[in-house]
Amino acid sequence: MSKLKVMIPLDGTEKSMHSILWLKKFFGSEDVDVTLIHVVEALFPGQLEYDYSPENAENISMKVLDEAASELKGYQLEKVSKHGSAPDVILEESKAGAFDLIVMTKSSVKGIARIIGSVTTKVVRDSEVAVVIVPE
Repeated sequence: MSKLKVMIPLDGTEKSMHSILWLKKFFGSEDVDVTLIHVVEALFPGQLEYDYSPENAENISMKVLDEAASELKGYQLEKVSKHGSAPDVILEESKAGAFDLIVMTKSSVKGIARIIGSVTTKVVRDSEVAVVIVPE
C-alpha cells in the first residue's frame, strides 16, 4: 500500500504545532510522507515584529520548519519555505504536489474569523483534497 502524501502548513505559532501532534496520533511513519510548509507573507511597513529582509525572513521560516521537523523524527519529511499569500501558496502547492491530505489547526485570530481562521477557511473552501482542521 502506498503512503499518503500529507501537507502541514505552519505559521510559527505553538498552536500550529498541534497539527503535528494530531498526525503522530493517527499516522505512523510508515503510513505517510509529510511536507511541512511555511509561507512568508508579504507585509507592509508597520506590520512587522522584526526587521524584514529576505535573509531574515528565510531564517525565521527555516527555524519554524526545523522546529516542526524535530517533532517528526523517523517520518519521511520535506520542508518547504515560500513567499506569498498563505492560502494561495498552500492551495498551489497541494495541487502541484498531488497531496492526499492537508492538516491545519484553527486560527488564533479573535473575532468572527476565529471560528477556523481566514487562511484555513480559504483552504477548506478551495481545496481539491481533504483538509483536517485540528482543534486547539
